[in-house]
Amino acid sequence: MNEITFTILKIVVSICAALVTVYVVPYLKTLRQEKRYASLMDMVEIAVKAAEQTIKEPGQGDYKKAEVIAFVSDWMNDHGIKISKDELSQLIEAAVFAMKEER
Repeated sequence: MNEITFTILKIVVSICAALVTVYVVPYLKTLRQEKRYASLMDMVEIAVKAAEQTIKEPGQGDYKKAEVIAFVSDWMNDHGIKISKDELSQLIEAAVFAMKEER
């Protein structure tokens, strides 16, 4: 009887481990990625607002963007986030657009 119980217990544990691997692990990865993206977007918004506050001269849009890219790129490297320069540029443009809409 003990051997049958042990075999059933092994099967139940194996099924539970498979379910965790198939469903729980991908779900946790998705939550982690969403949190990282939200943190990245927050940092981009902060950097854009900081550039707007510190660089007041007109016609300095390219310089502001370069400063934001440099700051956010350093932050991304520190946090192990990797996106392309084009994606980062689009996030910056979205943050600038949102900031102008707030006004």
